[in-house]
Amino acid sequence: MSNKQLIKISREFVCIRTATYEDKREAGFLKWAFLRSPTEELRNFGYCILSPDGKRKLRRSVRGPNYLYPNSGAMVADLQRIARQFSPKTTTSSPRPAVPRMKTVRLGINVASCDGLPGVVVFGKDRREVDELNSKLSGVIWEESLAGKFIYASTTKPDDLKIVDGAGAKTGILVVEPDVYGMKGRLLRRIDVSVSERDLKKNLIDAADRFTRRPKSHGLHVRNGRRDGRSWKTEVPVPTRVRSKRRTAPGRRRE
Repeated sequence: MSNKQLIKISREFVCIRTATYEDKREAGFLKWAFLRSPTEELRNFGYCILSPDGKRKLRRSVRGPNYLYPNSGAMVADLQRIARQFSPKTTTSSPRPAVPRMKTVRLGINVASCDGLPGVVVFGKDRREVDELNSKLSGVIWEESLAGKFIYASTTKPDDLKIVDGAGAKTGILVVEPDVYGMKGRLLRRIDVSVSERDLKKNLIDAADRFTRRPKSHGLHVRNGRRDGRSWKTEVPVPTRVRSKRRTAPGRRRE
């Protein structure tokens, strides 16, 4: 997914990261988008390309895109074909894209840990201040130097920040380092509410450059978590599955 041509063509689409087990309302739509039968159980992965009105499935896989395409070049070619079929709407203004926020601070920190990225939490005294800070963020985070460098969340509730060591009660834009299990975080820096977009960009670039990812081995991570009594409760219960010993190799399955 890091292929430069793939990143380039993806900008012709609205890319959505689903919440899967973390949003009951969304889960119903995902079952329609990903599954072939209402009796099937939702998985925590899938791939679907929808028409602009969201009513037609143009491509679908109950797993990932690697089960539709043999390599990134094939995926690029298919996305290019799809993009040519639709013309983007023309507008008189260029509104700023919204900040891609996780549903809660708790979930944002957990996803940041899973992705090996720092988190950014917008903490405002009220909804208006949160919106103002997110507007500043949206003016800088889509630039090449910052795109994909953080996982975002927002709150007006001090209690949401109890899982972030050093967060305190002062409002602002908080850069957070998640712990290895994504259950807690540590404040790396607080950016003042009065920050200019120019200084905000410099702060975020510096924070991203200083951040060191923690490599994880899935098997070892799961074993250590079970040993330490760590568990994550999802909004939608995760079904228990028996892993099949006969699994189709990626790139060969068509669904």
